[in-house]
Amino acid sequence: MKHILTLAVALGLLAGISSAAEPLNTVCPISGKPANPAITTTYTKSVAVCCNRCKAQFNATPKAYLNNIVGAVSGQCPLSKKKSDPAITVSYTRQVAFADTTSKAAFDAAPDKHIKEVRQ
Repeated sequence: MKHILTLAVALGLLAGISSAAEPLNTVCPISGKPANPAITTTYTKSVAVCCNRCKAQFNATPKAYLNNIVGAVSGQCPLSKKKSDPAITVSYTRQVAFADTTSKAAFDAAPDKHIKEVRQ
């Protein structure tokens, strides 16, 4: 019984975490038409940073540093421009909705090129 209660609490916590996720965009970043929430992809970009201070700074406002991580130079922290530490990484993840499958395919072919166009 104790294990079932622990599992129920854990699932409740996970449900709370997932509800805090960023809402889907309402406009397709490729076509500019209304986005269909049934046609989505998940954009993820991970990069190394130089220190835990940069990691905390990024994690506080990841959207503010999107351009930095999309254009990150290998071996360089995208925030401080110092040498990055491969053991300290940050990740930007966003679920993106599209108007149609053609737009999704265009995004999936070059996500770094199109992620900056994702708006609410």
